[in-house]
Amino acid sequence: MHNFNYTGPSMFPTLKAGDYLEVIPYGDSRIRIGDVVVFRSPEKERYVVHRVISVSSAGVRTRGDNNNEIDPWVLGPDHITGRVISAQRRRRNIKIYGGAPGRILTPIRCRIKRINLTISRILHPVYHWLARLGIFRKILTRRFRTQILCFQRPDGIEMQLLMGQWIIGRRLPGKVEWQIRRPFRLFVSEASLPRSESHPSS
Repeated sequence: MHNFNYTGPSMFPTLKAGDYLEVIPYGDSRIRIGDVVVFRSPEKERYVVHRVISVSSAGVRTRGDNNNEIDPWVLGPDHITGRVISAQRRRRNIKIYGGAPGRILTPIRCRIKRINLTISRILHPVYHWLARLGIFRKILTRRFRTQILCFQRPDGIEMQLLMGQWIIGRRLPGKVEWQIRRPFRLFVSEASLPRSESHPSS
């Protein structure tokens, strides 16, 4: 078992910069189309994480999920460190599918992500305009009480904003800005939330 810290945009949305990868060597197992593999680039002295798109007697061809072009190199088994089986992202452990599931699901996920990004760009100004107006706040806050919980982390205090039983926002240690999940920014005044490390009252 090997561990790698992933950087770069080439495997988005499957992987994101900062993901901590678990990688297992192939050993006697065969390399499959659809696997996400870690290998040493034949052109540069660095490790690359890309998906296998073809396997033949000539070698293995790869491409990043976020790339249009196939990688220029043909890999031999000795180039490949192993297969990515999972990614640790913050507190989430994400399974990385290879083989047929990886080959089938990845284009679908990428297409959905691009559609979501396009819709988000279109609706983003409207969403923030409505949030500034605050017309939805009175409606929801009558039924759901918000509270802030504080947790001591190794690098400082993390604050979590709850509405009822839902965690709708976080302020990470050392940060000033709150990360508020959509659509809850419509119901919360971010200006009223604490920005310091002090423990607020619930």
